[in-house]
Amino acid sequence: MKKIILTLLILSISFTLYSQDNIKEVTILHWNDLHARNLPYKISKKDSATGKSIYYYVGGTSSILGYLNKFRNKSSLVLNAGDDFQGTPISTLTRGRSQIELLNLFGLDAFVLGNHEFDYGQYALDSALQLAKFDYLSANIFYEPKHSTFGKSYVIKNINGVMIGIIGITEPDLPKGTLPKNINEVIMLNTDSIISVNIRELKKAQCNLIILLTHEGVEADKLVAEKFHKDIDVIVGGHSHTPLFRPFIDSGVVIVQAGCWGRWLGELNLKVDIIKDTISGYYGKLIETIFDSTIYDRQAEQKVEGMIASIGKDMLKVIGELKSDWKASYSKESNLGQFEADMFRERTGTDIAFINGGGLRKSLANGDITVSDIWEINPFGNDIETFSVSGSMLEQMLINHIRLKMIEQEQQGAGEILDVSGMTYTFNSKKIEEDSLNTEISITFSGQPLDRNKMYSIATNSFVTSQFVNFFGEFPAKPEFKTTGLIDRDIIIDAVKMLKTIDSPLEKRIIDLSGN
Repeated sequence: MKKIILTLLILSISFTLYSQDNIKEVTILHWNDLHARNLPYKISKKDSATGKSIYYYVGGTSSILGYLNKFRNKSSLVLNAGDDFQGTPISTLTRGRSQIELLNLFGLDAFVLGNHEFDYGQYALDSALQLAKFDYLSANIFYEPKHSTFGKSYVIKNINGVMIGIIGITEPDLPKGTLPKNINEVIMLNTDSIISVNIRELKKAQCNLIILLTHEGVEADKLVAEKFHKDIDVIVGGHSHTPLFRPFIDSGVVIVQAGCWGRWLGELNLKVDIIKDTISGYYGKLIETIFDSTIYDRQAEQKVEGMIASIGKDMLKVIGELKSDWKASYSKESNLGQFEADMFRERTGTDIAFINGGGLRKSLANGDITVSDIWEINPFGNDIETFSVSGSMLEQMLINHIRLKMIEQEQQGAGEILDVSGMTYTFNSKKIEEDSLNTEISITFSGQPLDRNKMYSIATNSFVTSQFVNFFGEFPAKPEFKTTGLIDRDIIIDAVKMLKTIDSPLEKRIIDLSGN
């Protein structure tokens, strides 16, 4: 009897030791869509007790790196899900080189190319990436001049005894995410096929864990999870600027994303069974990178300050005062979008002006307005172009736009708005949803109804005209676009200098009678 008990005890201890050796811990530290917000920036939130706005600083390269170093250990895997380029003057003036130099400070395990990495053109990106001291990925982007993918398709990292394969996937609709001229020697490969091929390679390499590092948005990540849930374990994503405060689980795949602009650092703690090649437990959260003098990285701060100094003091010059916060929005009308559309229309003398919500990259709290603020709001430096259409074509353009926005909303969780100046329009999205042939829309100009036979002049930026079909639908012939020689941010800088003090309340110019 004693021998049996002793044997069982030995087996129990052996099993426990085996089980403990079997389970390894990995912590993924991740962020995405910094958009060159290298300096801490001010945000506000409502105090629950007083209802008043509280302002404080978050983000910036030095804070992100400081928080990263605070939580990094031997079990850490450090990932960036793209769009580090484009958003501030230093990124534009250095054509992305500033961001590669700063990313070199982080000890990155992998970085996936986002659509905005291509905003300065494919050649500028290729040149900037020569400075990279980290692995950058792009399994589904083929670069014709080099006859290869733009970055590695995947990398394998050994983290705390866990073999981890990481596949990099960029937004498949890259041609919609940047100007066509920026990627005229790029071919987008079939994403599903590429993922399948690379999964096979990682399995051959006996990886315990397979991660997709993606820049395509949460909704697209969910679809990928449903297709490949038998093979992939985690998706670390970007592009949709979604702060997932807790991991989202789809078909057993753990999906995470850390918002945007460096406000949050994502932390995903995993327990990995290296015998079964499965995740046996996980816990994830977002850490707000509130500026803390005991945490931020001084070396990174000095490097950023040196870069800012190199572009001149003119960028920091105060040119006006903002009385009420400017709020940017991708999918809803915003006072910032309306203000800019008003300025475009006034400067060009057109009847109407449009600006796409996704082109406005920063909200701004009340207070001083600097030249740099306007660059950060309008980082792309798009040309302003004009064109004319008949009232009947304008009506169809808006009907198409409403439908396309609703489709994007359904597929991706948010549809891009076109803020408008010079007119208002009213529609009912519920009726359009119920009846695809519904064309009920009411357009007015200072209270006067649309004249279908009249020609209306329109001003907008070159991104909207280059993506005319995606915003307004197909027509037998596109309008003739004429360049004005004006740059979007230059118009806004001039307007702020002239007005000095700005208070721009939000108006209702686009009215959905359904209440959606």
